[in-house]
This record gives sequence, C-alpha cells and structure tokens, in this order.
Amino acid sequence: MGAFDFIGRLINGLLLPGSGGAAFPTDFLQIEPLKTDFEKAWIEINPARGTSYRVYAHVHRPSGGECGTKYPAVVIVPGGGSCGTDYDGNTEVTAEDVASLGFVVLHYDPCGRGKTRSAEDFWGPKHREELSQVVDYLSTLTDVDSKDVGILSFSIGITTATGMLSECPPKNCKVKYLFDWEGPSNRINITKNDTHKPLKDYPCSDDAFWKEREAVRFIGQIECGYFRYQAENEHMQGTFKGHAVELLNEAAAGKALWSRCNDNPPDIQYDIDKQNSYYWIPEHLNHKGQILKYLLEIHKY
Repeated sequence: MGAFDFIGRLINGLLLPGSGGAAFPTDFLQIEPLKTDFEKAWIEINPARGTSYRVYAHVHRPSGGECGTKYPAVVIVPGGGSCGTDYDGNTEVTAEDVASLGFVVLHYDPCGRGKTRSAEDFWGPKHREELSQVVDYLSTLTDVDSKDVGILSFSIGITTATGMLSECPPKNCKVKYLFDWEGPSNRINITKNDTHKPLKDYPCSDDAFWKEREAVRFIGQIECGYFRYQAENEHMQGTFKGHAVELLNEAAAGKALWSRCNDNPPDIQYDIDKQNSYYWIPEHLNHKGQILKYLLEIHKY
C-alpha cells in the first residue's frame, strides 16, 4: 500500500453517527431547505513554482435566484486524504446541505486526489497555495458576495486552511471566517505520538515534513474569525481536548479577528486543567444540524 493509501485511511471513522446521508435537519434548524443546483468546474492553478494544473470542483448554489442576487459563499476543505467530491454524499455535512441554507458552496479535489492531477502534497505548501487560488475563483463568481466568503475545514483540513490564510491568503477577497471541525493542532496529536499506523512513514522526528503541516504554527497569523467545533467525544482524539485548547489559545492571542468554540464565550484563553468547565458538544447534539446551526450564526458576525 502506497503513502497516499495510508493517508487516505485517516478518513476512516470520520462520519458522525447517523449523519452520513441523513436528511436536511429541518426540525432542528426550524427552517425549510432551499432547492439547489450544482455545476462542475475546472480551476486553473498557477503555482509560484512548478507547472500549472487544473483542479476539479463542484459548485452548489440555491436554485432560481434572481439576476443580480449575491450569496454568501463557503469553500469546503476536505479532511484526511479525502476528495472534495466526497462532500456530494456521505460526509458529516454535504455541500448541498450548506447550499440549502442560502450559500454558494465550492468543494474540490486537492492535487493528487480524485480527478485533479499533479502530486499529492499531504496538506503542505502546494495544497495551501492551491486553496488560495480556489478561494479566489469562488470569490469572483457573479452570484457570490466577495465580502462574505468563509472556509469550512474538516479534521486535518485545518492544516491546509491555516497554512493558506497565514502564508498565501487570497488576492481577490478577504476571508471572513474559518470554521474548524475538530482539526488536529500538531504532529503529536496527528500521529498520536507515532502510534497511528496510517502515518508510520511520517514520524514526529521528520521535522522537514511536519514543520510545514502543523496548524498551531500558522493559526496565530490568521486575520479572519476562527470558530472551533469540538465534540465531547470527537472523531479522532476521543475525549482529548489539548489540540482544541492549543489552537483556540493561539488564535485568541494572535491576529484572529475573533475566536470562539461552541457556545463558550468568545476570545477567551482555555485552561486544559479545567476543561470540564467549558461547553463541548454532547453526543446527542453531535450531528449535522448542530454544525449547520453554528455556520449560520458565525457567517452573520
């Protein structure tokens, strides 16, 4: 099994219980979903170094909008070794779910995955430069409000998202917020201290590899809002909260416009020794309805 196949195993267990393929949570959100359409797109990527290539993407949007209507927009950054097209189907939240709220939503196959050619970069410099140009593409669509563009990252997608926002932000728009669904902070919790078998070929001692792939190195430099979704018992780290606390504290102490986790007060410093005093999403609320509820809230900040 090759390196990419090992990385792809990270998506095992990524789905929330009962969320894959679940219907739009009308009762939970107390709103009716909008009808949506989607189209395929190929986005030209021109890296600072190397050969240009095209990224395969889908763009979902509300159906039948009046001419001139501008919608808020979201780019989905996939977790693990996932393809963006996975978000058409059995994922925590689908692109259609988000578009049903009144957003234009873009999800894409990062290089080395799905229909996008070029080499896999495992959430590194090439992936973040690529994401920057993907966000730029979305912001220039005629039905997108370029002042209301957010990023929704899943799991280790936080590494690509924070790296992009700190190192090579989009040129055509300013990202309004970063919504982080249970992303890891550093090489220790990503590899589970070198015990996570899918990453056995990337030990923590490989500094050249990991110094480009730790969200904690980047998050203090992001200038948009930062929202953290954190369950009491999460998809990869169980009841461990150190990664969430590390990212939240660095964001609050850094350049972020604001930071918040779940329903806790904004812009606070978290004490890992008092983690029971904070609100983490309980099992009965850990579903797509809760994710969509928070997305609706923070995009209005």
